[in-house]
Amino acid sequence: MNPPHPALSPMSTKHQATAAARAGRSARIFFLLAAVCGLLHAAPSFYWATGGRALLETVGSFAVELAGSGESGVIWMLIAVGLAKTAGALVPLLDHLRLPAHTWVRFVSWAGVAVLLAWGGAGMVGAWIGVLTGTASWAQPAMVGHGLLWDPLFVVWGVMLALALWKSRPAQKAARATSG
Repeated sequence: MNPPHPALSPMSTKHQATAAARAGRSARIFFLLAAVCGLLHAAPSFYWATGGRALLETVGSFAVELAGSGESGVIWMLIAVGLAKTAGALVPLLDHLRLPAHTWVRFVSWAGVAVLLAWGGAGMVGAWIGVLTGTASWAQPAMVGHGLLWDPLFVVWGVMLALALWKSRPAQKAARATSG
């Protein structure tokens, strides 16, 4: 026979609320840091769409060739990429400013974490392996871009978003309990 569970005392309920509030504050900081990373990643896409060329070679020679073609499809693709990154940066932050956040936003955000870590991690590790094995060099702008700039920024964005989502769980649970 299982012993009865004791009722929660007001002190333990207060402690849980305090812990949830503290977790919610740290989660907001991580959501903000993730948003900054995402916006830093989005800004060059808009810049390149308007004709800017700085740092384009750090993406790869294909990017330089595409941008040099002047085709309107390339411009619209860069705008779409910039908008997708902007949405990926801001939607989780904005949705979690008011709790409870939408379940679909949390689900899509976790999927985003997986993509950011896998894509960024693969590109970063690939660049580092290329340099370490001698098949590539830091003298190549694309290696610098993928090994030290764009892909690490994807990884940091993914880590910040994962921490935000993880830290926001107690506040999310508490908000659902009081709203439902």
